[in-house]
Amino acid sequence: MKHTHIRALIALLLVVLCAFMMLATGCDKHKAPLFAELDFSAVDPATCKETEEITNYVKITITSAAGEGLEDIQYEDIIIRLFPEVAPGTVENFQNLVSQKFYDGLTFHRVIKNFMIQGGDPKGDGTGDAGQDITGEFTLNGFENNLKHVSGVVSMARGNEFDSASCQFFIVHKTSAHLDGKYASFGYVVSGMETVDAIAKLPVDGSDKPLKTVTIQSIRFVQPE
Repeated sequence: MKHTHIRALIALLLVVLCAFMMLATGCDKHKAPLFAELDFSAVDPATCKETEEITNYVKITITSAAGEGLEDIQYEDIIIRLFPEVAPGTVENFQNLVSQKFYDGLTFHRVIKNFMIQGGDPKGDGTGDAGQDITGEFTLNGFENNLKHVSGVVSMARGNEFDSASCQFFIVHKTSAHLDGKYASFGYVVSGMETVDAIAKLPVDGSDKPLKTVTIQSIRFVQPE
C-alpha cells in the first residue's frame, strides 16, 4: 500500500512538472513571434512632451519644399518607438546621433513606393556616414533580432559589409520579409504612418530621389504622457 501511495505521488509530481513545462513552452512560443506582427496602440503626438533625456521614443518633424510644380505638403510628425532590447548597439548609436542633433536638416533621399523611405545621409546621395560604422545586429551577422520588417519598422541602411551601417536609416512602407535577418531593425512607427505613406508616394527621379526635397527638420526625444 505504501509503495502504491509513493507511485501515485510520483505520478502526480510528473503531471505537475509536465504541465509546468507545457506552460513554459507555451510562453516561449508566444514570446518568439513578439515582433512578427506589431500591433501597438498609436501614440498621439499631441500628448508627447519633448525632453533632453535619452528615451525610447523619438519624434521626426518633416518639412518639404515645392519642386517640379508640386505644392508643399504639410506632414504630420512621425513618432518612433525604439527597441534597445532587440538591437542595443544600434539604438545607442541612433540615440547618440539624435542627442547631437545630427539629423537636423538632412533629407529622405531615397524613396521606393511599397518598399521603404530612406534618410539620414549627410551627403544626401546615399554615400554619407557619421564618421564611424557600427556592428550589424541581425541574424546573418550572428545576432538574434526577431523584429520583422513589417510596415512601419525602422531599420539601418548599410553597404555590402555587414558592419557598415552608420547613420542612414529607413522606414518600411510595405512589409519586406526579404530584409529579415539581413538588416538591423530597431524601431517601429507608432504614430505618423500617414506621413510615411505620403512620402512613399512622391514622384521620384531615376535614382529614386524625390522630385521635391523632403527635409528632416529635426529628430527629438519625446516622452509620451
